[in-house]
Amino acid sequence: MSQPADPLTYFTGLADRYAANRPSYPAAAIDAILQGLPESPRIADVGCGTGIATTLLARAGARVIGIEPNDEMRRRAMNDLPPELCSAVDFREATAEATGLEDGSVHAVLCAQSFHWFDLDAALNEFHRILAPGGRLALMWNVRVPQSEMDRIYAQCVIEAQEKAKGEGRVLRRNYGVDLNELGPQFSGGRQLAWRNPQTCTLPTLLGKAASASYFPREPAAADALLARLAHAFEQHQSGGVVEINQECRLTLATRV
Repeated sequence: MSQPADPLTYFTGLADRYAANRPSYPAAAIDAILQGLPESPRIADVGCGTGIATTLLARAGARVIGIEPNDEMRRRAMNDLPPELCSAVDFREATAEATGLEDGSVHAVLCAQSFHWFDLDAALNEFHRILAPGGRLALMWNVRVPQSEMDRIYAQCVIEAQEKAKGEGRVLRRNYGVDLNELGPQFSGGRQLAWRNPQTCTLPTLLGKAASASYFPREPAAADALLARLAHAFEQHQSGGVVEINQECRLTLATRV
């Protein structure tokens, strides 16, 4: 087996595909993150990637610090940010385990589609440090929920690609989701919410979604084979030029003790 690759490099070269083809998050999830926080809250969006959640938070009135260690993803987030939101967002090169933010300086920490990459204990210690007392921790994922045959084919392609990636030394540190017990004594009042959040995909979107994943095959023949399989499935199951990938937006909320 190959030596493990540096996770910080996993999305290098994928920023454009990620920004163009990854799903957004429901308005209800953003409302839940912000509910009860002060007006114009200061929020750290940790592992912000191409800024999908960053933009949603800023549009909702938050002041956002986008923390992202991957240069390409962070630059794409900066380039895609609407001009009218620039004064509300500050992007910084840092990690979840060492954000560089001051003690007690944010009202909330959001990890959108990112918490599974972090060192659990080190990240939670850092979040506790930068959150004001009573501040909010929000962990959010879009998680596929296979229901249709198209969903099942996509899921099988993902499983096979992940197994191949593991053989190449590319592994996930953790799975999507979190057990509330994992948050430890530094956070209390944990609760979990979910919203249906299907993604309607054209063929380019479906293929781009697959190709934006950290586990997407790096070897051209394997990549072409996976995309051809998905394209065939699309033709079999599309209606009106689109397919629907069923998924849920899952949100874990907890309070800093």
